[in-house]
Amino acid sequence: MLATTLFVIIMFGRSSTELTQTYPFLILYAAWAVLIAMVTWKNWWLDARLSFLTHGVDMAVFTGLAFSSTGWSSPFVLFFILPLLSAAVRWSWRETALTATVLIVLFMIGGFILSGSVGFELQRFVLRAANLLILTLLLIWFGVHQRFARTFLQADDFDGLAENENPLGRALSRALQGTQATSGALLVGPPGEDPSDGFAVVDGKSRSFSAERALVRDTTALADSALLFDVPRNRALTRAPEGRFRFLPASAAIDVGEAHELGLTQGLIAEVRTGAQQGWLVLWDIPDLSTDYIDVGRELGSTTGAILDRHILLSAIESGAAARTRLSLARDVHDSIVQFLAGAAFRVEAIKRSAKGGASVGSELDELKRLLVEEQGEIRGFLMALRRDRELELADALEELRALAERLSQQWSVDCSVSADGEHGSIPIRLQLDLHQMLREAVANAVRHGGAKRIDVELSVDNDQLRLHVKDNGSGFAKANGEDVAEPWSLKERVERAHGSIQLVSEPGSTNILIRLPLAGAAA
Repeated sequence: MLATTLFVIIMFGRSSTELTQTYPFLILYAAWAVLIAMVTWKNWWLDARLSFLTHGVDMAVFTGLAFSSTGWSSPFVLFFILPLLSAAVRWSWRETALTATVLIVLFMIGGFILSGSVGFELQRFVLRAANLLILTLLLIWFGVHQRFARTFLQADDFDGLAENENPLGRALSRALQGTQATSGALLVGPPGEDPSDGFAVVDGKSRSFSAERALVRDTTALADSALLFDVPRNRALTRAPEGRFRFLPASAAIDVGEAHELGLTQGLIAEVRTGAQQGWLVLWDIPDLSTDYIDVGRELGSTTGAILDRHILLSAIESGAAARTRLSLARDVHDSIVQFLAGAAFRVEAIKRSAKGGASVGSELDELKRLLVEEQGEIRGFLMALRRDRELELADALEELRALAERLSQQWSVDCSVSADGEHGSIPIRLQLDLHQMLREAVANAVRHGGAKRIDVELSVDNDQLRLHVKDNGSGFAKANGEDVAEPWSLKERVERAHGSIQLVSEPGSTNILIRLPLAGAAA
């Protein structure tokens, strides 16, 4: 394009004899450029093979243009930027620096040769040389930092898998979308072992499979994390992030037999590493496959590993949450249902003994029946709470706590009341269930250990915290060796599990327990 444009400008413009002498030079270079474009248009292997040759020809052409037309004042000096930019984009800062060194040396040699000619201006020559040097430094800087500006395929939309969805399939679909490839495969396995678990998508049809042999035969071939392959022509190409192209036979890098079973022809292989797995991402039938895909492959491998890592993390979080839920449910069932049934069993034994002695047991059976009905209602309320939405209005929570306090008053022969500092707001269901058990334990401790006859409970919501204040008129807890009284271990354990805090202040004739539980934010 550049050569043709210059030819047209010179031919139709008012050009000097020196400029018209460049006609053959421009025609030959344009023909050469067209030939290179034709033979490398769909051939990434030949493109990489001829890269150094074509780069050298470009530098020679621009040097010839600069000093065969109007010498040191030639307008073509500006075109020295093109080989520099080509080196910065194609390779790294080292090749850019080498290219700049050669061009500056050629420019200086040409300047010295023409320095004795008529009309030579040293000041303008030095200024152009300085501009060329500054431009060189900028492009070297670009070559050093271009790896930080590469496009990274984000994995932030990985919100979780649908039911029965394969995580390998999700990661592979992202890679296929990023390259517009029609076929691909993802193989992973434990670190140190050949990847065997695979998922493939071929022409829109997906399937899971197990690889009998390792696809990558020589892992050192992919030491640079990504590789282009052409199985029919037995070609493979890779490159270090800061190095030159490396050419090798495809059969030396991959298992050709396994490649044929997968249907591989030519495409891209990228290394995938996670905290618990390692493997290979293989893509083929990629439109306009070129050497640029080596860098893209590294990004795809990193993104695929991030997606798999995130899936593993989410699975671990879900498993942990399920385990915590099971433990919480077991604790709640033990503290309520199991304890009640154990007490009911003892009550039945007492009734049996009374019946054998000839005593009337009708009233005792009626009392046991009443307790069973109440416990049934408590269990039903517990199950209904599990089915509710994530939050419960504070007014509804207070109503349930007051009903529980009334039953506890009858059970323990104590006056228990619940009040609130305002009834506006909402609390999570998980805290409502915890509040029920905390109130049970607090009342039981106050009666059994302090002999309390009255218990006042106050509930409030303040600054994203739920405050539960329990005050009784029991005997209190005596200090041991002058130290503060420790909080009841069962109550303390439940509060800590809810990420809250507990404070106990006890003195003769009164005990105060202040519990704070987070409602939102990282603490909750």
